[in-house]
Amino acid sequence: MRRWLGQQFGRLRDARQQRKQDSQHLLKARYHVFRSLLTSNNRAVDCLSEIGIYLRLQGDPAGLAQLVHRLIEETAQMIVLLENLAGSRYRGLLAAHQTITKLIQDTIARFGSPEHLPHVMPLVQVHDGIKGQTGNKAASLAELRKSGLSAPDGFVITLAGCRFFLDHAGLSLELVHLLATQGTDREKPVSAATAAQVKGLITQALIPPVLAEAIVGAARPFLQDGKALAVRSSSISEDGRHHSFAGQFSSVLNVRNEAQFLKAFKEVVASNFNPRSLAYRLNAGLDPLCFDMAVLCLEMVEARAAGVLLTRSPQEPESGQLLVSAVPGLGEAAVSGSAAADIYLVGADGKVDWPRSTISDKERLLVCEVAGGVAWHELAPEARHLPVLSEVELQALSGLGREMERREGVPLDLEWAVDSKGTLFILQMRPMTTMGIQATDDLQQDFPVLTQGVIASGGRAIGRVLVVKGRKDFENIPREPVVLVMQQSFVEAVILLGQVAAVLVELGSPADHLACVAREQETPMVCGLKDASSLLRDGQWIIVDGSHGRVYEATAEEIVAAQEAWQGGHLVARPTRAPLPPLHRELQGLVTALHLTDAYGPTFSIVECRSLHDIVRFVHEKAVLSMFHAGDEMLEKNLAAVHVIDSPVPFFVSVIDLGGGLSLAGPPRRRILPETVISRPFQALWRGITTPGLHWGPPPGGAPMGSVMSSFLTDQKSERPIGMPNYALVSRDYCNMNARMDFHFIMIDAVASPEPRSNHIKFRFKGGGTTLERRRRRALCVGEIFEQYGFFVDVKEDLVNASLQGAIREAIEEKLVMVGRILGFTRLLDAAMGEDAMIPAVVRAFMEGDYTLSRVVAGRENQA
Repeated sequence: MRRWLGQQFGRLRDARQQRKQDSQHLLKARYHVFRSLLTSNNRAVDCLSEIGIYLRLQGDPAGLAQLVHRLIEETAQMIVLLENLAGSRYRGLLAAHQTITKLIQDTIARFGSPEHLPHVMPLVQVHDGIKGQTGNKAASLAELRKSGLSAPDGFVITLAGCRFFLDHAGLSLELVHLLATQGTDREKPVSAATAAQVKGLITQALIPPVLAEAIVGAARPFLQDGKALAVRSSSISEDGRHHSFAGQFSSVLNVRNEAQFLKAFKEVVASNFNPRSLAYRLNAGLDPLCFDMAVLCLEMVEARAAGVLLTRSPQEPESGQLLVSAVPGLGEAAVSGSAAADIYLVGADGKVDWPRSTISDKERLLVCEVAGGVAWHELAPEARHLPVLSEVELQALSGLGREMERREGVPLDLEWAVDSKGTLFILQMRPMTTMGIQATDDLQQDFPVLTQGVIASGGRAIGRVLVVKGRKDFENIPREPVVLVMQQSFVEAVILLGQVAAVLVELGSPADHLACVAREQETPMVCGLKDASSLLRDGQWIIVDGSHGRVYEATAEEIVAAQEAWQGGHLVARPTRAPLPPLHRELQGLVTALHLTDAYGPTFSIVECRSLHDIVRFVHEKAVLSMFHAGDEMLEKNLAAVHVIDSPVPFFVSVIDLGGGLSLAGPPRRRILPETVISRPFQALWRGITTPGLHWGPPPGGAPMGSVMSSFLTDQKSERPIGMPNYALVSRDYCNMNARMDFHFIMIDAVASPEPRSNHIKFRFKGGGTTLERRRRRALCVGEIFEQYGFFVDVKEDLVNASLQGAIREAIEEKLVMVGRILGFTRLLDAAMGEDAMIPAVVRAFMEGDYTLSRVVAGRENQA
């Protein structure tokens, strides 16, 4: 019998251990789903941003359809991930997604069938409407040739053709995986070894026969009779108004046979992922792993002289002078800066300003080799100090440059070449991107800049500063021009965009929800403005130059003009571009429009999801809530599957490791020391919890109710079972904590990772053991404290919701220390909240470190 009993107890023990392991594995799986969902959310927000820009620029329908299809797939994936997290709780979301998708597909179909483009196109067939496949460089040269200007003939291998090459070789996903941990973060640039590996994979890959036949067939006429080709990049992002990508990609010159040509094609494609271009994309706020390369193949101009023409001198753009740089031989020497170049300044009258021009000492020139490729040759001594161009040639070149600027309507950056016969060719044309920064539209060049950040939405506005800390600040927007200043990009501020002049944000990015809608509604917005809420004063008149990311002090004259322009409490309509065509506007409403602006209101529901943007917002918010439920469910099933913090501080919390959150050595044990938890957000919370001066004993008036009530009774005020232990789910950069503090409960969800856009703190506080009026005052007090620390706060009765997102890891950890202190501080507040006047006094006490309210009590006793 003893043996049989031993076997039965053994089986029970094994079953209990198995349940524990199964429960832990399930929770860890849900956590990994949650992090995958956050990553998917970031991709979806990026895609929304791209689509918003594409709609405004009215790009080709084929490219727009590709972007929208990508977002449909991403949002569908987010819904699947949410279902894995929350079960059937949001069952109707997939049906809503399907309805929106059908409407989107019907709308896109009405754009008409996109033009089917071959993988290779002669320049004569290229036009501006398909530059989403050919790139700006190819489209510009094609337009030049059609207008009768001298530009080399050639063809372009489209983006679809280049993608076909990578996809056929199985490289598209492999390259993303290789570069996912390098080259996508300024702090982790791509290593030389990884860069070499990426280039090797591409240059050694086989070109699919059908593509090889097409591109060689297009090249063959140019390679006959001793001619040669220049194989150059024509990236979709390149040579635009905002991003030049100058010198970031590869060009292969003087290609003379088919073998050289196929090799050159692969080298240019590979340059999409070289360290320079990855860094450029990061610094420009573009997706570093985006592949958007087309390859332009031009008849080689064997230049006698070449260089660059800027139709405005960068030093004095208003002087009317243009600038020409010139080198003997091929222009690669001028654009790369690898050889000395003559610099000529030419006035509006065509005369060369010789005194201010520079004739350099030129020692060498770059020339074409007979067998292919280029090489440096020494320049004859007698030619080294001679001007590369004559005054007649400079007049002809400057005249052409001015004519092209008038036609394009913007200052231009032109690459040019003159062959041995004296024929002038334009090899490349792009807007002068630096001119956009220098041309400040009616602002003096020496005007004092108050602060400068990242462009989120262009335009110019003037208004009075209103520093926004929470939802209550949304309710009384002054009836005058207002510039919202916020510490983070509150998506809830969407509802105010039609009422304000501009928006300034300390955190946030051009790809976040608010920026997306600001562009849609043409409200100037600048983000990345460090300390803007402290540098700018409430009521201060400022000018926001959203097109250049600058903020200026307003002059008295401009303030008067702005006040006169204010009509009936509404902004005078801003100068806007032409309205979107009806189909674009309809698609905008189904894709980028945001209707779910209040995450805590009754309209935040599946029924109100009317766009893909709504679905992204809904899924993200509900995913965080699902993680709160996940820990409770595990504790209900298996309390033994946790570790308990052993600390002299009487804040009892159980810890569940999701992976990488604990550093355990030796035999398994239930009780662990706080330093065993290596989760960065938990460590920050614990630093706050253990702050000297916090009162962790029983609150005035008796023992905590939770210590005498039986487990798992339900308190309707708190939405959480009484007696349920405090717990924290932790990983290396994540913490989800549920804490029952006597008569109220607190929920915290925090990510503190190296990637700021993934970081957040979500805080919820509810309940209390006193009257509703005292609970309301305590909620207002807690909300005010969080506002002081830059959180967006929403208070309803005794419920406080506070959120912070998009901050760097160190800032998140600093705020979590404060949150930890709140856990101990709030235990004393029930008895203190006897009147409204106590709210500011208690807030001030917390900010000054008087966590026991001793000075508040002493002050009241003195008054009595």
